Amino acid sequence: MKKINSERVWPYVLPFPLESEKRRLIWSILQSKVGLKIIERIGVDKKTYQHDLVEELPYSNKSIIKYLKKMVKGEVLEQGMEVSTEKGRTVWVKWFKPTSLGKWLILFLKSPSEVSLDMTKTVVEELFHLYASSIVEVCQRYNLDIDSFHRDLDRQYLSEVVKKQPQVKAEVAVFGSAVLDIYGSVERLPTSDEVVFVEETGRYRGGMGANVAVALSKLNVPVVFLGRIGSDSTGRMLLDNLSKDRVDVSNIHFVDMSSLQTLILSDNKEHRWLFAIGSPQSAISLTSLEEINWKAIDHCRIVYIGEVFTEIASSIADYAKTRKKLVVYRPGTPYMKFGVEGLHRILEHADIFILNQAGWRLLQRSSEKMENPADLLKYGLENVVLTRGAEGCEIFSTNKHREFSVPSKLQANFKPVDPTGAGDGFSAGLIKGLLRGWSLNQAVAYGQAVASITCSRVGAGNVFPTEEEAEAAL
Repeated sequence: MKKINSERVWPYVLPFPLESEKRRLIWSILQSKVGLKIIERIGVDKKTYQHDLVEELPYSNKSIIKYLKKMVKGEVLEQGMEVSTEKGRTVWVKWFKPTSLGKWLILFLKSPSEVSLDMTKTVVEELFHLYASSIVEVCQRYNLDIDSFHRDLDRQYLSEVVKKQPQVKAEVAVFGSAVLDIYGSVERLPTSDEVVFVEETGRYRGGMGANVAVALSKLNVPVVFLGRIGSDSTGRMLLDNLSKDRVDVSNIHFVDMSSLQTLILSDNKEHRWLFAIGSPQSAISLTSLEEINWKAIDHCRIVYIGEVFTEIASSIADYAKTRKKLVVYRPGTPYMKFGVEGLHRILEHADIFILNQAGWRLLQRSSEKMENPADLLKYGLENVVLTRGAEGCEIFSTNKHREFSVPSKLQANFKPVDPTGAGDGFSAGLIKGLLRGWSLNQAVAYGQAVASITCSRVGAGNVFPTEEEAEAAL
């Protein structure tokens, strides 16, 4: 094993100088009452004059000056001279200011209440810059993976946010994904081998499951989100989005993977294209039953299952039904390619199945003998909800088919500008109505109000209405 040079290791542990002589000077200062008193008296963000130290400290001039010289030599303090007028005459006075190391020692020895918040921030930033430079150097010297340091910092941040976030007594448990939506504008899609410029127009925290959780919370519904988030900078953004909107995030699993992203492109002709950007190493869904907190299901009233891997979703739905929970299943268009043969184990334990027109067309193509959404009812579903954007929705129940157009009042008051979060808002509003004990017709009306407001704003995650706004829209 290659021997590590101890002269290079010290700065990576504490911000001490490399030279052993200077380090010994610092040890002698810290072991001295005179030295400690000088450090405690030195101002963090201003000059401290030698004559003030001599007057205020209960030590001899010789001892004070001796340790001040040690501190300058040990790079704890820097010194200077300036002209001062005292009793009508001009004199030169000596001043001292702490170096980055000196500031660190002062913060180490002082009570936090004795140092201003702004100064604490400044010192911490200086120290982090020092550590960052040292980490880069040690990674280069010892061939370490610098990405592992980034991941560890992200992981620690995510862990601390979760620890400080209060848990709620959730009425709804939402299973799904959290995604970063990247919006872009193009003149048109490229042809083969052609490059087309994409102008990024915004980044929004999204993901169908996370959006439903946030939308429910804004409607004053206590909600817990269960899913995976990557331990990266995107994961930090996604977690912040959930936590700031009072979603219980205590059941999120943070994994050393990249967080999922969606690219949403649009042109000036109202065309829109959505691309999910991921890899086998993306944090898309819960992947094992061990990651599920089953008590979250026990304690809630409604279970919403979104874009969750089918084998996991099947177990969640099965367990929820044994606990007599209402199960809403809305996996999103990509899962429709499995056909009803791939989804039937989930549908058998779900009460409400929500899909849009694009999802229905894909499910129909991927299934055998699937002619009408009502055909899905034979798998045990109570209701199939087919959303049709601005045209409203259809609901298929046993021996009953209902159509719901979007009320003209909502169309007049909320002009659609971005349909990205419409389905999420509708689902949250529908669930809110069901929690109130409303009929399905009333719950659909509430969902349409939430969706209409959502579509009148750009993005997702931060566009969902509050309960007051939804009530006013109705």
